[in-house]
Amino acid sequence: MIKYKLKCQSDCCAVEKEFDGWFQNIDSYEKQKNQGLINCPVCGGDKVVKLLTTPNLKTTHNKKLEDVNNNKYPTESNSILANDHLKNISTILRTIKKEIQKNSTFVGDEFVSKVRSMKEGKIIEKPIHGHGTHKEIQELRDDGIDVVNVPWISDDH
Repeated sequence: MIKYKLKCQSDCCAVEKEFDGWFQNIDSYEKQKNQGLINCPVCGGDKVVKLLTTPNLKTTHNKKLEDVNNNKYPTESNSILANDHLKNISTILRTIKKEIQKNSTFVGDEFVSKVRSMKEGKIIEKPIHGHGTHKEIQELRDDGIDVVNVPWISDDH
């Protein structure tokens, strides 16, 4: 597996930090990218780019098992625990994503304007999901409109 540093180029994630993506090889990354399967975990957008990365060289460590078990936080030395932790989070986020998709309408970049129209009574209120910039989402919250930002991760394949 190859770990790439990725970053979302969408307007709402311009100030967000990069995130990691694991791929079997460069061809796998390119194939998923071309099919639009790589999404930002913050906004769900597909404007994700691969950053320049340095090779990760494997080193051997002679750590005792008790040292690994005593470490409360996932690190490279206890990557099995870290992988289990990430799998659990990913499973929860995928479940949330599926429920949102099943119970609401995707409105894309019109999200903010649709929410405002609903709040003003111009259109009928209904569950929707879509995209908005960080600034737009904060303005909705400042106006007393309850908006939740859910990290939108790609489906498990």
